[in-house]
Amino acid sequence: MKTLDDLYRDNMNDLYKYLLRLSGHPQAAEDLVQDTFIRAYDHLAGYKGEKARPWLFRVAYNAYVDWYRREKRQVNTDPGLLASLYPGQAQDPEECYQLKENFSSWLKVVGSLPEKTRQVIVLRDYHCFTYQEISEILGISLTNVKVTLFRGRRKIKEVMEDGL
Repeated sequence: MKTLDDLYRDNMNDLYKYLLRLSGHPQAAEDLVQDTFIRAYDHLAGYKGEKARPWLFRVAYNAYVDWYRREKRQVNTDPGLLASLYPGQAQDPEECYQLKENFSSWLKVVGSLPEKTRQVIVLRDYHCFTYQEISEILGISLTNVKVTLFRGRRKIKEVMEDGL
């Protein structure tokens, strides 16, 4: 089994990006990553041997929910900041610019969706979790994950086709 240090090194960046998308605040995301690993350390005895990555994302999600309730803020996604995190794979500057614009538009639309829908889409389409893993992270049924993902993607497509 990996040590907590190994889990931190392997997952810190992805957890930060995930929590940044949820909170919309870089400092809050940093704090939430630290809170995630503190909670993981505290609850290591309750770890049942499942895959570590989904377990950490579930801990991160619970840390976010607690933070959100404490702060009582509206989630404020900054597409410009998040687009800069996108690892573009373009060959020339024009293609790179277009990819960033498309990604920025996608982030803007995703940011406008209800929180549960946003969670499912970010976990599936950006972090590539399986439906089962998303179900476990968010504590919702597998059917609910599939329906939420389908409706969310349909809404994104409609909005993007209408030109935002």
